[in-house]
Amino acid sequence: MQVEEFENNIHYAMEYHFPISFILHNEGNKQKFHGYCVYIQTVTKELRIQKKDSSFECIQFDEIISVIVGD
Repeated sequence: MQVEEFENNIHYAMEYHFPISFILHNEGNKQKFHGYCVYIQTVTKELRIQKKDSSFECIQFDEIISVIVGD
């Protein structure tokens, strides 16, 4: 059920262009990540995130521990 909740939050944030924060499990460490989700690649299960400096980064869906939608 947690995956479904993550997906719902991500889609909600994309629809209304709300900022989104993630906590990721990355090589044994927790990492915080903030930005706007602009694209979901369903085949590879990646999210394309636009950061505050307008650069983009891709994150793997299976790295996500937590999703928080801002407004």
